[in-house]
Amino acid sequence: MAQDIETTIDSTIVQDNDELLRHAGYRLLVLSGELRGREFDVTQDLMRIGKSRQCGVVLPDESVSRIHAEVRREGDAYRVVDQGSTNGTFIGGARISDGFLRPGDVLALGRVQLRFMPRDSRVELLPSAAESFGPVRGRSLAMRKVFGVLERVAGADVTILLEGETGTGKDLLARAIHEASPRRDHPFVVVDCGASTQAQLEAELFGADSGTFSGQSPRIGAFEQANGGTVFLDDVAELPADLQPKLLRALENRRIRRVGGADELEVDVRVIAATQRGLQEQVQAGEFREDLYFMLAVVACTIPPLRERREDIPMLIEVFSRRLPPGMWRAPDPEAMARLVGYDWPGNVRELRNVVERSAYLSPNGVIDLITPGARSPSQEAPVAFDPTLTFREQKERAIELFEEAYLAWLLQRAEGNISRAAREADMDRKYLHKLLRRYGIDAKQFAPSSGGRPGDARES
Repeated sequence: MAQDIETTIDSTIVQDNDELLRHAGYRLLVLSGELRGREFDVTQDLMRIGKSRQCGVVLPDESVSRIHAEVRREGDAYRVVDQGSTNGTFIGGARISDGFLRPGDVLALGRVQLRFMPRDSRVELLPSAAESFGPVRGRSLAMRKVFGVLERVAGADVTILLEGETGTGKDLLARAIHEASPRRDHPFVVVDCGASTQAQLEAELFGADSGTFSGQSPRIGAFEQANGGTVFLDDVAELPADLQPKLLRALENRRIRRVGGADELEVDVRVIAATQRGLQEQVQAGEFREDLYFMLAVVACTIPPLRERREDIPMLIEVFSRRLPPGMWRAPDPEAMARLVGYDWPGNVRELRNVVERSAYLSPNGVIDLITPGARSPSQEAPVAFDPTLTFREQKERAIELFEEAYLAWLLQRAEGNISRAAREADMDRKYLHKLLRRYGIDAKQFAPSSGGRPGDARES
């Protein structure tokens, strides 16, 4: 329980002593009953909850006893003890007489449900002494703060929300968290929440019984596939509104029901989610459920964009260059390095890696620099190069990324920067095309015709 903490990178403070964590109480959000929507802010080490006005948290409901339960702080944990109530005390649907609360748990007193959430506590963590976490590298203070948080929570069985721009390495960090956890020997299953229709996504998450989709055989969903391991929800901000309560129930109850099925299946998974968009802002705008946000963001970690950690660029260039075949590259000269460090990198680390690889093939002398992709004749095509340090899956993913980037540039050039036309020609959902363009830092405006109309306009018609 000591490791079940809620933190954000913005609240991380570098300090010289060994005190790593200072608690600041918790909040109880009423989910049902007369006081639905009300929050109680608790800082006391002992809090009585009940119908009596003698209690610190008063719940005026017939199903709640006068002094129904007590919540006591014990070190880093919070313990709830039933006080002989008539209608019982429940955590996550299970009746208890004495139990410990985890961030995001639903505490029920009779028929009144409350969400238990840490307050916006000030968490003090030392930055990591390491310059990497899994395959993700960085010696800047911003990245070592990220590594410090993830080192602390990777082994704890808590949900983690990774926020950051496209290309910052959220997927690599998610896999690295899994590899650093006790679940490392079980599956790591990725679900792209923005790449499917609602029906397809529900089946991808929870599975589908036979005959649900045109007589198909039963489909095993990600939660079943990952049993014992980790489910990574990429682009979780794109999760359709109708699916959000179903995901919330799965996380709360650790049980799922296949699409078209009647039976519930018990699953044991850890969930890591990622998003390019701020989920708190979406909650405030009414686009994302607050209770699901709190369930996902037990630990919320923001990955800084590359332009905010420019001191990492030379090291990353070195790392990516060493993965190329010997003799295929030369280090940037001072002028080229200044251009690389000064560039804003809208595609972040992914774009930097692609520039390093592109330079090896397109630069006349192999010097790494900002080289614009161009068409090559068949005689200029370089042989495919493989990295002996990567697995087959990693090599395949790299090849797919290189293909996608080249294909998008070719597609937009044909469509003259018109995104709707490009999506039609590729038989691709326009929203998904936008997502791919953001992923690779490609601006459709550069492909628009320079004469007539408004030059550089990425049209949607």
